[in-house]
Amino acid sequence: MFKIIIKNLWNRRRRNIWLFIELIVVTILTWAVLDPMIVGFHNACTPLGYDADRLVVVEIKNYPHDSKKCDSESFFNEEKRMENYEILKEKARNLPDVESVSHIFSTFNGSGYSYGHLNTGNIGIDTIAGYSYDMTYFVGDKFFSTHGIEAAEGSPSIEQLESMILSKNDMIITETIDRTYWPDRRGLKDKWFIDKDWETGDTIYKNVVGIVKDVKQYSHIQTAAVSFSPMECTPRIVVNGCRFVLRLREGVDTREYVRDNIKLINDELQVGNFYVRSVSSQADVIKLYEDRWGVTSQRNLSIFVAVLFLVNLILGVTGCVWLQTGKRVSELGILRSYGASRSSIMRMLFGEGIVLATVAFVIGDAVYLQYALKEGLAMGFLNTAEFIPIKSWVTEFAAHFVIVSAIIYALVILCVCIGTYCPARHASRIEPVDALRDE
Repeated sequence: MFKIIIKNLWNRRRRNIWLFIELIVVTILTWAVLDPMIVGFHNACTPLGYDADRLVVVEIKNYPHDSKKCDSESFFNEEKRMENYEILKEKARNLPDVESVSHIFSTFNGSGYSYGHLNTGNIGIDTIAGYSYDMTYFVGDKFFSTHGIEAAEGSPSIEQLESMILSKNDMIITETIDRTYWPDRRGLKDKWFIDKDWETGDTIYKNVVGIVKDVKQYSHIQTAAVSFSPMECTPRIVVNGCRFVLRLREGVDTREYVRDNIKLINDELQVGNFYVRSVSSQADVIKLYEDRWGVTSQRNLSIFVAVLFLVNLILGVTGCVWLQTGKRVSELGILRSYGASRSSIMRMLFGEGIVLATVAFVIGDAVYLQYALKEGLAMGFLNTAEFIPIKSWVTEFAAHFVIVSAIIYALVILCVCIGTYCPARHASRIEPVDALRDE
């Protein structure tokens, strides 16, 4: 069968040339369309590194001093403000089905973070490591356990990290940062980063006191390189309000919890000059961010373009194969008269389409490879030279090219098979007498 297929393709090479060129062009265009989409979906589907399913974010604000509802003593008296803040936090802990509470300054899929280079004095690594995110959390707070972030191997446990009395010269890093700066050394001994005191200009050393597993700063990007810096909560920080993240007990649906307890949360967390501005699940925070920054619309547009592109490919293949089989009625009739079955006719036509598509794909793939070697493959946000690379198939050129090539090849073959099915089925059902009537 294979020899017959190759012979047929060679004998009909001039008639198949347009379909062959079309499949080469399709392979190249499919690469351009699908590569960023595949990387984007991979990034969106990788684990967040924290337990977003059980988190509720409560935004607390302070009534402004010129508001009729303003409590002047709570607004201007720093001691009273902090007293109300502690009461507020305790009330949040006592809300129904709440397992733990953390006051958050930096938020996932939100704001309150910075990013920059981390320096150790090792020029060989410092100059190539790239940027990382820095998130601030409050000393003595249950930031990590509330978010469900896990400690890495060789690090103190989350309970130990949260019980430590840390200063601004201490920091906690993720596994990726640890592997980047100290690839051959585990543990915490003699690990620090060099920073600058912007008030005095003096050089300071920030000690690494813990390592946690990788987390994603944003839901639609690859897992980010993140460091965590402790900070003391002061009256100045809560002058405009604060944000709490509540970790619910296992099995509690966050969206239902928000819907059913919104009035209770608003009433309970009305303390002094503090009031609740918004309550939402972390999943809704993620969705709001993705909608606001066009991530969802871009993802939907990519799917629409890809589907439209593949449907047009199927229609184009169907038209070309139908036209070709229409000109081969006599040939197929002779094969049928010599005892060829309908299934063998269909297998032959499918085989011709698959072989033709495979050869075209190899050529198109080789052409795109030249472009990829020069311009690079889709990396997704945070997988560029500016940021610390997160090791995965996305960042490894060979693995990336092979995986996406395999996906594109499978889609091209699937489209060719779908486009070939109707013409092949129609051709296989032609009776020998009808096919040879005009011969």
